[in-house]
Amino acid sequence: MKGKRVFWTLIGCLLIVACLHHNHDSKESSDEQQADPDEELTDSILSEADTLLLDEAFKDELLPDSVDQVFDDFLFLFDNSNRVQRRRIHFPLPVDELNGNHYEIQQSEWSHRSMTLGQDFCTVLWNSRPQMSLANDTALLKARVEHIYLHSRIVETFEFERDSVAAPWMLAAKRAVSFDDYPLHEFLDFYRTFATDSTCQRRHVQNPLLFSISSEDSEEDIVKGTIDVDQWFEFAPEIPQAVLVNINYGQLYTNPNRVVLQMRGFSDSMQNLFVFQRDALGRWRLTEFEN
Repeated sequence: MKGKRVFWTLIGCLLIVACLHHNHDSKESSDEQQADPDEELTDSILSEADTLLLDEAFKDELLPDSVDQVFDDFLFLFDNSNRVQRRRIHFPLPVDELNGNHYEIQQSEWSHRSMTLGQDFCTVLWNSRPQMSLANDTALLKARVEHIYLHSRIVETFEFERDSVAAPWMLAAKRAVSFDDYPLHEFLDFYRTFATDSTCQRRHVQNPLLFSISSEDSEEDIVKGTIDVDQWFEFAPEIPQAVLVNINYGQLYTNPNRVVLQMRGFSDSMQNLFVFQRDALGRWRLTEFEN
């Protein structure tokens, strides 16, 4: 946790520097700076409207080593800087479409893409609580960001990889698959209705529902109890209804009858945990909620 605090402190400092630099009207002579071919290419294909705040922070700076230790830290920067995206993509980027078409995106054709779809949180699908430790695993070599479109039943996947724990994370491929080829498609079809239909929620929330909440005095202290279905509608947070941003750190979905859905903030401690289980008759139930 100490390392994470240091990382976000560093990001905060870089943002302050970026703001000051952005408002500075002076212009340095290009003869006094060493030309960077990659930077020149990046600048030639970026428009002013396509520039994000963090681009200023990393225009002339190397990324801190801590960026590549935990995938979430890298993803935050990748999501918020065009320059980081263009430096951290294997071009030409291979793309596999749902209809079977395959093509490649050249660097000059790339436009900024938000992996988190502009959200400051993600919704991670787990099979069990112990799997959640993967999010902080510094030894990961592969990770996927999945955009799960609930209504069109399409999963768009961005595949990241690195050669070793000392190597940088890179976007290596983009693919699309249908729900029918996704291991949790039955749960997702249920969740689509659960998220948008209060009548469905009432039928599929266990009564009483196991309920846990962090103490106001300390996040380490968890208060546990139960609530009834009516109380659920008082405590229930807003949940995504159209698309889920799932990060796969290598978790396997070997148990199709249990899903732990985690809503987690990237830059704060926000977390909601929903435990869904399917009974012998195939009925899904929300059996536990943790705030």
